[in-house]
Amino acid sequence: MTTNSTPAPTLVSTSLGNIAFRQVGSTAGPVTVLWHSMFVDSTSWDRVIPLLPHDRRILIVDGPGYGDSDPLHKVTSIAECASAAIELLHAAGAEGPVDWVGNAWGGHIGYHLAGTSPGRLRTLTTVSAPALPLPTGERVKLEILSYVLRFFGPISILRRKIANAQLTDEFRADAATVAYINSAVRRAGGRSLANTTRSFIVRRSDLSTHASRAELPILIVATDDRGELTPAQARATAELCRDAEVAIIDNSRTLIPLEQPERLVEVLIEFWSKHDPQ
Repeated sequence: MTTNSTPAPTLVSTSLGNIAFRQVGSTAGPVTVLWHSMFVDSTSWDRVIPLLPHDRRILIVDGPGYGDSDPLHKVTSIAECASAAIELLHAAGAEGPVDWVGNAWGGHIGYHLAGTSPGRLRTLTTVSAPALPLPTGERVKLEILSYVLRFFGPISILRRKIANAQLTDEFRADAATVAYINSAVRRAGGRSLANTTRSFIVRRSDLSTHASRAELPILIVATDDRGELTPAQARATAELCRDAEVAIIDNSRTLIPLEQPERLVEVLIEFWSKHDPQ
């Protein structure tokens, strides 16, 4: 059966509360998981989804604390989030290896799964997702941001900072894209934003070891405008892996699915085609 409409979200009970996902495409096709970046939710993939092959079963996830998922009530870790992701896949009936596509936060979870759960992923695509933890100075700034978010919520000055970190100058001038980010941030709320920031950015560990252990094909998608993951850093991470390649997408920063959806889908289809069963 194939569906072209987007159904209502399905909620799955996990160790991090109810996690929501939507499903589109062919229920009989290979499973593809889309997991979004921090400060946005699953709708950040809406410009990508219509461009993907319709013969795939595509699961579009709202990470803990975002979208239709439950608020995140505690500080946790990438490792715990990866465990919750496995619970979600099990509940969704995705028992075989999946093609995981993770934007930033989603890519970090993908690295962890690739290194710790052999056979769970068929391929991994990380999109603007640095494998190394933040430098100390940046961690301190984000720790402070998390406390401001907890006590004051996503006030306008913080929303501007988030948009500046996520978008290139061109897309910060695009009212629809900025309005989308503002809406997603407001929907998440101060407490979830604070807990997710501390859990998945401030306390993010070095994921390069997981990347180096992975026995699966990896595509590392980097941009020309993110200081935390330069093209050179992406290539250095790829050199640690057993089977990895790098794609550079210009005129984008963190939210490639919003800024360059057509180019992202091009590199995904090219990557998958190399590894699809013949």
